Amino acid sequence: MRFLLYPFSVIYNSITTIRNWLFDYNILASKSYAIPIICVGNLSVGGSGKTPQIKFLINLLKKEYKVAVLSRGYGRNSSGLQYIETTTSVSQAGDEPLLIKQTHPECLVVVEKNRNKGVQSIMNDHPEIDVILLDDGFQHRWIKAGLNILLTPYNNPFSKDHLLPLGKLRENSKGVCRASIIVFSKCPEKMTPTEKKGLESGLHLFAHQNLYFSTIKYNPWKCITTAEILQVENRYSITLVSGIAHPLAIVTFLENKGHTISHLNYDDHHNYSSKDIKEMLSVYNKDKSTKKLILTTEKDAVKLNAFKDDFGDANIYVLPINIAFEKQEEFKKQILNYVENNKRNR
Repeated sequence: MRFLLYPFSVIYNSITTIRNWLFDYNILASKSYAIPIICVGNLSVGGSGKTPQIKFLINLLKKEYKVAVLSRGYGRNSSGLQYIETTTSVSQAGDEPLLIKQTHPECLVVVEKNRNKGVQSIMNDHPEIDVILLDDGFQHRWIKAGLNILLTPYNNPFSKDHLLPLGKLRENSKGVCRASIIVFSKCPEKMTPTEKKGLESGLHLFAHQNLYFSTIKYNPWKCITTAEILQVENRYSITLVSGIAHPLAIVTFLENKGHTISHLNYDDHHNYSSKDIKEMLSVYNKDKSTKKLILTTEKDAVKLNAFKDDFGDANIYVLPINIAFEKQEEFKKQILNYVENNKRNR
């Protein structure tokens, strides 16, 4: 079957290579702005950990700077530019921008498919903003970001992947040359120097590029209906609800902690319905364990919030995550130096 996809992959490679060549030689022009712009993106489709990376950057920068996040707003039903509030609907904002806004209400969150229009609107309407985080903008070459952070998942690095539709790459892996920082995301906590060296050697990095390794950190579980924090000291029977690209890491984490999992695995960015809620409750209610709950991801929780009343007295919790870096202080310093050296003079 794969050989049937190969010709389409070749065609796709030709199209994306020509497009990048047109930008590289300024036949198509990338626009620069007098404000620091940090782009967080990847070469592959979905599941590399962009949202936790954005949240990490917000936490790092918000102490000294006014931060804006500009996203396409994937999956939203609205069009045009939208300034997102914590009360904005998922259909208007998209799940990930709404999650970012609800997690960081002090941060300006904007969705706009036309990223240049989005940057211009931020600068005109909110001159107090010091730095813009461009979410999933690595292939949006109409903007010339000052700092490109490229994420690649530990379990499926772009160096071992193939172009669409044969694999999941959006463009040829040569596109890595545009990044200043490459991050192996979702790494195991303990990696040997030999393993890290092997991963690095497969990237063929340039002298101007820095490589980092990041891991997922799981935080205490939080009740969706009451906001109560659950100190997980027991083993639970869990109805796991996920609509993300790669849920295996969560499943593995929970199983390694001794929990029993019944997994309802929906498509990435799934829009939940009353029928889905009934399915979740059916699985939950059939579980006769005295220690049972429904557990979901942060991205799914922003959509499931609309069905709070439907869950009744069921125990439903969200599993928050953040990330940590090996050489974390070095990573922070590179980000802060870029922003400080490129901030606007007012």
